[in-house]
Amino acid sequence: MRRYEAVVIIEPDVADDEVKALTEKYGDLIKSHEGEVIKIEDWGIKKLAYLVKKRDKGRYILFDFVSGPTLISELERQFKITENIMKYLTVKLDEDVDLEAFKAGAKVEEAPEEAQTKDETAESPVESEEQADAEKEEEES
Repeated sequence: MRRYEAVVIIEPDVADDEVKALTEKYGDLIKSHEGEVIKIEDWGIKKLAYLVKKRDKGRYILFDFVSGPTLISELERQFKITENIMKYLTVKLDEDVDLEAFKAGAKVEEAPEEAQTKDETAESPVESEEQADAEKEEEES
């Protein structure tokens, strides 16, 4: 399996419900071709470098996924026939990805982040007490 990223530029006046429906549609398409969606990000409306279909803004959506190479032609065909999509680009990030190892690596990365946020929340009351003591000392001086 290979890892890909596809960036799609959608017309800026498309409703949020329609954008959500499009992302679900393409996510389901990836899953139906034995792929796995890593993440889908909505980057929001951004100014384009040049006019595309007489528009100077577009809504960017990122699809990060793992699949076989046969999916790409079908995915790009679907992008072409969808009226709201102005531009798209699909890039291969990695040639050979072990999906199970990738999922295990993602779980390992999530665990330290959770521990770090717990540590930060545990430290914040102590820091606020220290700051309060320092302020009291300054007032007394």
